[in-house]
Amino acid sequence: MKQTLLILAAFFLLSSASAQRKQLREFTNDFSGDGATFRIGLSFIPLRIASWFVPKSAFDGDAAEIKLALKKVKSVKLYTIHMPKGQAIPRESVDLLKEELKKAQDFETLVEVKHKGANVFLLSDGRGNERLDNLVVLVQEDTEMVMAHLRTKLTVNDVSRIINGIQNREKEREAVASGMVAKQ
Repeated sequence: MKQTLLILAAFFLLSSASAQRKQLREFTNDFSGDGATFRIGLSFIPLRIASWFVPKSAFDGDAAEIKLALKKVKSVKLYTIHMPKGQAIPRESVDLLKEELKKAQDFETLVEVKHKGANVFLLSDGRGNERLDNLVVLVQEDTEMVMAHLRTKLTVNDVSRIINGIQNREKEREAVASGMVAKQ
């Protein structure tokens, strides 16, 4: 029994490590001396086991589209950087990371969003016109950065539906907030 568990544990570790992107790891290591960095990876089976413990109510409302997308995720690797002394993560470093992903891994930028001091980049090396096999999400704020590498079965339509759903809810919130202000 112990041998079986040990073999399964080794399999999970190896499968999540194979999804790791060299460029993201190196980028995180570049900032490890100045700030706090963290990495975690989950492969298919641990993701499915974790999903059993998330109640359905957690995906109501704002996260309804995300629930559908999570079913198509094979593995996730998260990287975080936090600069505790208030130093900013240089925009040039992020641009260089994007260029390295484009050059070495054939990634292309799908979406770039700048919103209230944060920059969000979505890159993919999709193998077909519609399918997005590998996604890299970069979220940069002044002193923090979160990077995620996802191996997926998502399509462009799935991502578009998620983005449109989030934008529609933001517009509704703004309309309600402006209506509340006008009534006062």
